[in-house]
Amino acid sequence: MELQENTPLTLPLFLLDDELESRDIDRPDMQISVNLTAELLANLCQNPAPEQSISIPLERYELQDIEASYTVLLASGHQAQLLLNHGPVLSAVLSPANAEALFVSPPVDMMPTFDLGLDDDDEEEEGNNSEQSVN
Repeated sequence: MELQENTPLTLPLFLLDDELESRDIDRPDMQISVNLTAELLANLCQNPAPEQSISIPLERYELQDIEASYTVLLASGHQAQLLLNHGPVLSAVLSPANAEALFVSPPVDMMPTFDLGLDDDDEEEEGNNSEQSVN
């Protein structure tokens, strides 16, 4: 999973119940989208030790494609967080206010990658070398 600052991270969310394992991954109950700020990216660059996890509360996020049957459940508010487990493995959790329900995303194996601009220098050097050999 490639993470880039100021881009959205969108994960599917499913109601956590006994039928979760048999659900179709392409038909989530809703999706959560969060903008990857520099602070959030810094938190996602951690890799917790085995048997540990890091909870990252989300202050700003957007719920999309909400299944109609859950709109009333979410109307009184909700809280979301990203969970980072050893691997690193990323998942999202959404907790509706005043309800026992919980929505979770499937765990996503991730290794953050960053464009440091090193490839750009290589391409320029290759371009310069080709120009020199033509002359």
